[in-house]
Amino acid sequence: MKISHFLETVITQIRSREAKEYVKTELSQHIQKSKQSWLERGYSELQAEEKAVREMGSPLTLGKSLNKLHKPKIDWLLVSLLSVTLLLSFLPIIALNLEQYLETANLNMTTMLQNKVISIIIGFLLAIVIMFIDYRKLKRMGYLFYAAGAGLIYVLTVFSNKVVNGELMISFGIFDVQVWMAIPLFLLAWASLLSTSSFKLWQGAILFLFSVFLFGLVPNLSMLFIYIAIVGVLFLLSNFTRKEKLLVSGSVIGLAIGIIILYVVAYKNGSIAPYQISRLLGFINPEEYATGSGYIYVTLENALKSAGLFGAENVKYIPEAHTTLVFGSLIQTYGYAIGMVIMMILLAFLVRFWLISRTVKESFGKLLIIGCATLFSTQLFYNVGMTFGMLPISSMPLPFMSYGLMPTVLNAFIVGVALSVYRRKHFSSKIIYGSTRYE
Repeated sequence: MKISHFLETVITQIRSREAKEYVKTELSQHIQKSKQSWLERGYSELQAEEKAVREMGSPLTLGKSLNKLHKPKIDWLLVSLLSVTLLLSFLPIIALNLEQYLETANLNMTTMLQNKVISIIIGFLLAIVIMFIDYRKLKRMGYLFYAAGAGLIYVLTVFSNKVVNGELMISFGIFDVQVWMAIPLFLLAWASLLSTSSFKLWQGAILFLFSVFLFGLVPNLSMLFIYIAIVGVLFLLSNFTRKEKLLVSGSVIGLAIGIIILYVVAYKNGSIAPYQISRLLGFINPEEYATGSGYIYVTLENALKSAGLFGAENVKYIPEAHTTLVFGSLIQTYGYAIGMVIMMILLAFLVRFWLISRTVKESFGKLLIIGCATLFSTQLFYNVGMTFGMLPISSMPLPFMSYGLMPTVLNAFIVGVALSVYRRKHFSSKIIYGSTRYE
């Protein structure tokens, strides 16, 4: 039997289109290697080919075996976590169903529910669509994704027609183009570049510094913080040498110390704006500045103290209760019991990401999962930290729970990438060789 006929017979037993291509390539390479071995022993071209094919056994049996091995797999646990979390994301909006709160915050319950439904539908569909995309085909597109992320930020700086809390946006009616949309592009870019052996440290330094400069043009410290965390973690887990990692880490620590010293000197010289000092002091000593910059910290602390296991008797108004301080609002309204349930569910995502990453041998897929976990955990831990007064309050959302398109779509993207990697994690040549016993 000729090699081409053998391969076609094998792949007719395999249902997955992706698996067909993968198996055909892997089997062809191995048979050609075996054929070359027989040729070196003095056999003719035809004899070597026949012996190489015969070594593989029955093509029908092999095809059926590989079909079972490479059957597309869906991480139903992750899909279930996503579905449950999206349903629970209605709780923060329902918690606002107080006439006093809605009037104070100038919110419309019907509009919020409609927007939330739209966000959930978009997020869930996005996760499913990404799951069916073969992430491995994106590995060579690192520079393209970087250019797209940088280009998006540049477009925001040039064509912005809306400003919210100092952040530049491009508004198209009810849809806003914002800087957070560049985060997934940069995540894909860095996972690709840092998994490439030819990528040099000096190239990474230039690309990173330039991107940080661009983020500075569209003021959003939360997104900049997330971006730096992603790049930092991926770099430390990349294939760069230990010496290179120590060199970069030392430089970053030195730069951080220098920035702190600069701010201290600027504070003593009176160069820092009064409102910036006020915000810092409000975080450090909120009781002393309870009527000003410390008001939100004191209000949140009192709300959490009044919340029992199943919620406070008298729910107090919390600013940004449906967005930034959503976790505090949930605890005050429903109690610490619900707060712990939501926290455990969100932590379950991280555990699942970690378990998937352990089974992935291919560097690009592993870095993708780690980058997604970093993106998710940065939001989660910072939001919880500022809820309990351990970190300064910023616009950092709680994954899926915070109201808005970004907390839903950005984190649905994370889940979609994890599902895509999980679906193809068994595409390993070692598994194929082992299953056919021709190592």
